[in-house]
Amino acid sequence: MTDEPSHQPEFAAKIVEKYVSSQSNVFLVYGNTKDVYQLPSGSYVPLVDFLVEALIKPDRPTAPRIVIVYDPATGISFRNPLDRQLVAREIGEDRLDKILSASRRDIVTACATLREFTRLDVTIPRSDDPSAKIRKDFAFIIRYAEAVAPPARGELMLDSERLKVLTLENWFSDSAFVASSDIVFLIGETLNGINERIVDLPYTAPIQIDRPNQDARMQYIRKLIAEEKVETSLSPDQLAYGSAGLTLLSLRQIFLQAGYRRQAITLEVISEKTKEIIEKELEGHIEFLRLSFGFEKVIGASRLLKKLRELRECLRGNDPRIMPVGILVAGANGVGKTFIYKAFAKECGWVAVVLKNIRGPYVGQTEKNWERIRSVLEAMGNVMVIYDEADTEIGGRGPTTHDVDRRLFGNMLRMMSDDQNRGKIVWIIITARPDRLEPDIKRSGRAGEHLPVFDNEGEEKESFIRHVLTQAGMSLDDFSPEQREEFLGLTAEYFPSDFDHVLVELKRRALLEGRLTPGIVLEEARDFIPADIARQREYQELLAVLECTSREILPARYANLSKEQIEARLQEIRVSMRQP
Repeated sequence: MTDEPSHQPEFAAKIVEKYVSSQSNVFLVYGNTKDVYQLPSGSYVPLVDFLVEALIKPDRPTAPRIVIVYDPATGISFRNPLDRQLVAREIGEDRLDKILSASRRDIVTACATLREFTRLDVTIPRSDDPSAKIRKDFAFIIRYAEAVAPPARGELMLDSERLKVLTLENWFSDSAFVASSDIVFLIGETLNGINERIVDLPYTAPIQIDRPNQDARMQYIRKLIAEEKVETSLSPDQLAYGSAGLTLLSLRQIFLQAGYRRQAITLEVISEKTKEIIEKELEGHIEFLRLSFGFEKVIGASRLLKKLRELRECLRGNDPRIMPVGILVAGANGVGKTFIYKAFAKECGWVAVVLKNIRGPYVGQTEKNWERIRSVLEAMGNVMVIYDEADTEIGGRGPTTHDVDRRLFGNMLRMMSDDQNRGKIVWIIITARPDRLEPDIKRSGRAGEHLPVFDNEGEEKESFIRHVLTQAGMSLDDFSPEQREEFLGLTAEYFPSDFDHVLVELKRRALLEGRLTPGIVLEEARDFIPADIARQREYQELLAVLECTSREILPARYANLSKEQIEARLQEIRVSMRQP
């Protein structure tokens, strides 16, 4: 392996640098390991072939190598049959057969065998001087590192798993091996899936393979357009931009499917397939929201919309320094928080995703899930992560918080604070109980913009009521002055979710009776009993007032209240409700 960085992918250049400078000869390769990668010749090959042909180059005259691949399912195999003969010459054919057969049954035996190979002195004649000998160094590619070096499971770690780790640790710490020219690649899906004792060894180097960036996707798309008979009016640059987050193999899948269906590739096709593929890859941990409406569907909330329009212009720009990292969205249950911020994502033209079921039942699984999610989100860019019911979904650091939740919370904070993600990922943290969130997530530089959603009041409330009645095929102007006054009085304390219930009932009555009248509307309003959570809603609304970082979006009813007055009222409600 020599220093040839000019055409190497970033991860390959890192490997070359660390190996040539003698920093490491064991590389833990993780991340996007199941894709294809471009060789200097222009062809694309799987990772094992890339490592062999682009980095190891076993047939280099000045540094010949024996390449051995170990797969726990199939055992040890030689890439070149002639190398197998050279090793058999050193240890005997019968012994080699027994060793290879045993390696298919036991991982510890296989790892010990690989280490023993490094102690062999396999030589061949030099190409420039046949009378002289040159040693063939060893290059090992170990697949499924999660099985070969399983992560610790606390006190539950089995002796057999501990023995695997110790075998590798002894090998990679051996001074003779460290000083040699031999090289080992361990390939895993995530770094969290590899035992931390191996990760932390001084001469091992974790190397992450990121998902392909826009330039890499565009180059591969050009190849696909040239090779596949697919119609598209889009340029490679447009296709690459629309496929952010996809691997090269996923792009090939889209082209093959379009060719089979004789379907033209459009931005809509790319967008839908991207969402479908990523959701499948992440096994349900991420869901793309279908955004079908913008601010045109939001009635009222004029103060908040003014602020969000300002942020929209920032997010549409090119200066990440003025873009928000995250927005804390407080407000009472049923006030329309999620609805408004979905509209905000649509207005910004960003993709909106929801993270789900991140916590896993096994030790280390939560961290692995997060690592995979993070790699996708960072590769996508222009994505809003909507965390609804955040006070229950996001972990913390309290004394009663489970260790898994603490680690998940810490990983999330690190991702939010990463300057490279600013302008690419915006976090929308939605909760009715912002007091239950850790202060770390609410500070500037994370979810530092606190823009709550409050119930409409005054003319905006009446406009909202008119909109609801219009949805039912009625108008407030159809009411007599007395009916209008009664209806407005009955609905004065309704939240948007309460109106949704009344609207459904009105549509049912219209279906059953064939028409709606002001009298029927009043009957339904008199009949409906909102949930008895008025104090709880007031409590949640006052919490939102305390959290709000923009005075101009505060409703008039709270604009002149001091912090002390709000906290006093909150204390009264806590006592009456026995609220923690």
